[in-house]
Amino acid sequence: MRKKVRVGIIGCGAIAQHLHGPDYACSPDAELVACCDVVKKKAQLLAGRLAPDALIFSDYKEMLKKAGVEAVSVCLPNYLHAPVTITALKAGCHVLVEKPMATSMAEARKMLDAAKKADRVLMVNQSQRLFPAHVKAKEVMDSGIMGKVLHITAMFGHSGPEDWSPTGKWFFNKKEARFGAMADLGVHKADLLRFLTGKEVSEVNGFFERLEKPRATVEDNFVSALKFTDGTVGTLAASWTVKGAEANYTVLHCANGTLQICLFPDRPLVANLIKPCCQIVFELPPPPTNAAGGWGLDAGGAFCRAIKGEEKPYCTGYEGMKSLEVILAAEKAALTGRTVKIKH
Repeated sequence: MRKKVRVGIIGCGAIAQHLHGPDYACSPDAELVACCDVVKKKAQLLAGRLAPDALIFSDYKEMLKKAGVEAVSVCLPNYLHAPVTITALKAGCHVLVEKPMATSMAEARKMLDAAKKADRVLMVNQSQRLFPAHVKAKEVMDSGIMGKVLHITAMFGHSGPEDWSPTGKWFFNKKEARFGAMADLGVHKADLLRFLTGKEVSEVNGFFERLEKPRATVEDNFVSALKFTDGTVGTLAASWTVKGAEANYTVLHCANGTLQICLFPDRPLVANLIKPCCQIVFELPPPPTNAAGGWGLDAGGAFCRAIKGEEKPYCTGYEGMKSLEVILAAEKAALTGRTVKIKH
C-alpha cells in the first residue's frame, strides 16, 4: 500500500477550499486528518466536504500537539505565515506555506533557518509554476529554441479578492496583508519570471496606487520596471481593478522570436519564430480540475511526494524568498521614488 502523509490544514478559507483541501483529498500520497480555523465552522465545512473523519480545531497549536500530523498547509493572512510556519517546523512538521511566504526578508530567513534545524521540507505555494501552460513554457525555454531573452512583459490582474474570497477581508488590511495587489498577484509573476528564464532581478523601480478600493489600506494597482543581472529588462504589473476579462499573461521577447504565454485564451502557448519563420501553437492538456472540485494543480500531492523524497519541491523556501525579495524591492522603490538594487 502506498504510504500517505498525514496532513493538516491551518486556515480554511478560499485557498484551502479551492486548492489545498481538494488536492490532498484527491492525492494518493496524502491523508487529510485535521482542519483548523479560528472560525470553527469553516474547518467543519471543509472537512465535511473533503474528509469527514478529519479532526476539527480552532487552535493550530493544539492541532500540532493532538492530531498526529506530519505536514501542514499554512493558508492564513500574510502576517501569520512566518510565525505559524516556524511553530509548525519546530513541532516537527513539513510545511507548505501560501505565497508570499512572509512579510519581510528577515522573516523569510528565519523560516529557512527553522526548516534547516528541524530537517523538514519547507515549500512555498507559488502555484503558477504548476499551470500546464507554464510547465510547457519552461520546457520550451530550456530547449533553447527561443534564444536569449531580451525583454519581458508580465501582468496579473482581476477585479479583486472580494470576488473569489468573499470572507477574506484581511486582503485589504495592511496590518494583516502587508501588501495589496503587489503581493497577492505580483509575487506570482515575479516568481514565474525567475522560474521560466532562470534569471535574477538586479534592479527595480515601481509605482503603486489605490484607485478603486476605498476602504483598503493597501494598494490595488502596482507596476514595476525590472532589470535582470544579465541586462534583460521588462515590466511586471498587478491589479485588482481589471474587469471583464482576467489578465494573467507573460510574454518573453527573445533573440529567435516571441513566446506568448496565456495571452490568448484559446491558444495558451504560442511561439512566433523568425528562423525558421513560423508560428507554433503548442497543444496542452485540458484545463486541470479534480474530483473534489478544486483547481487540479496537485500542489498538495507534489508537496507530499517531495516529503517522501520522490520528487523535488516545485518551489523551495529559498526560491520563495528570492521572489519575495523582488516585490519588497518594488515596494521600496515606489515609496522612495528611487531605483532599488538587489544583491546576489
